[in-house]
Amino acid sequence: MKKIILSLFILCFTVGCGSKGVEVDLIPAGNRAPANEFTASYLNTSDIKGLASVKGKVVILDFWATWCGPCRMEIPGLVRLYQQFRGKGLEVVGLSVEVNDNRPKEYFDKFMSENQITYPMGLATMDTLRNYGVNPIPSTFFLDKNGKVALSFVGVHPEGEFLSAVEKLLAEK
Repeated sequence: MKKIILSLFILCFTVGCGSKGVEVDLIPAGNRAPANEFTASYLNTSDIKGLASVKGKVVILDFWATWCGPCRMEIPGLVRLYQQFRGKGLEVVGLSVEVNDNRPKEYFDKFMSENQITYPMGLATMDTLRNYGVNPIPSTFFLDKNGKVALSFVGVHPEGEFLSAVEKLLAEK
């Protein structure tokens, strides 16, 4: 009987720890700093040209690398968020730190295809990496519709935290 009760408790606890219902606290709107400009050599789009091209949108800037296991863990969630909220004002921009690795574009094309990445992906410039203070990765910045930093994460985070941030930012006026 004790094993059954313990098993049910563990099951309920595990289900309760899923990504739904996770809350994050954004930086209060009045305390947000303007986002730094970001530039990259884009691999799958020519539509993104820094902050001006995403004006009025909620933006997730995800700094990552193909060789980074935690970064790769976040990709499926970013793909789902992009698919779910792109039409509602979300832009996801993946900025790889592999700018100096001299990998051919085909390497990244294959990676994006295998991981079904449809959001804009590029190789961040060294200035962008410096401006955002990226170290370590993954480093993720959430920009509000006014181009200000509303939240940032360092390290891998559950998809539910990304979802919570996006929903709150999209709801802001």
